[in-house]
Amino acid sequence: MKIKRFEQIFLSTILVLSGLPSMGQQNQGEVVYSEKARLGLKTKQVGKSIMHIDYAMNADTIGKEWTYIDLQRLEVGQDCSKYSSLFLSKRVGTTVKVRSSVLRSSTGGKNDSFWNDIQYTDLFFKNGKVTEYVTMPMWMDRYNAQFTEACRAQEWSLHPEVQTILGYRCQRATCHWRGRDFEAWFTTDIPVKQGPWRFNGLPGLILKVYDTEHCYTFEAVSVKKSNAPIMLYDFQYPVSSRSKVRKLQYSCQVNFWKTMNQPQYPKDKPFEQLEKE
Repeated sequence: MKIKRFEQIFLSTILVLSGLPSMGQQNQGEVVYSEKARLGLKTKQVGKSIMHIDYAMNADTIGKEWTYIDLQRLEVGQDCSKYSSLFLSKRVGTTVKVRSSVLRSSTGGKNDSFWNDIQYTDLFFKNGKVTEYVTMPMWMDRYNAQFTEACRAQEWSLHPEVQTILGYRCQRATCHWRGRDFEAWFTTDIPVKQGPWRFNGLPGLILKVYDTEHCYTFEAVSVKKSNAPIMLYDFQYPVSSRSKVRKLQYSCQVNFWKTMNQPQYPKDKPFEQLEKE
């Protein structure tokens, strides 16, 4: 009964929020995150990093973490790499379970009380393949899933424009990928053919990438050498497919309560998924 009462209160909040102007990834903040996600999960070492790069996702101001949707880390190893949320890692590290209650502190992000599909997805790259471990929002953890597929490089076009990011000379590149046009800035000073999320294949590390409508932006805020172990949660999620997972993630963002089969729910809200195809 307590959960039902919570749902009624939260639904009222959503009705107010749904009237606020927003666009793309910025409109996330209406989906209940899972407080218990990752609590108690064991970790295993899957490699050793040689460097890690931290990226601000949808930052209002670079250098001010409280203006980010998320802060994410790419851990690069000799034969594998991992991409995950630092804000979420911080949340798990500061969450305490007391009897049946879960207490946690703020992560520092501007939407830290809510779930979003990018933040709650861990990527593991090895042998030309990528495995996604997808954690769904509260009351939908039965739909947690994982899938593995080939990690193909985007078809990039190189351009002569340059700019400096974190002291590195970066060159501009563009591509069309899964329904969106993207612009990236990469540096050959760091010969790592990776970047944030699934972006890869340029002749150097991608330090900034965004779609041309600026629904999704990723910009490096730190690049450091490392010799730390790469640790991965032992998720043990059921195997699914990218198409099924993306469809469910999209439906949650458009109308979480409708996806939950609630008898009353607000109208669908606009949402732009990163991968539209």
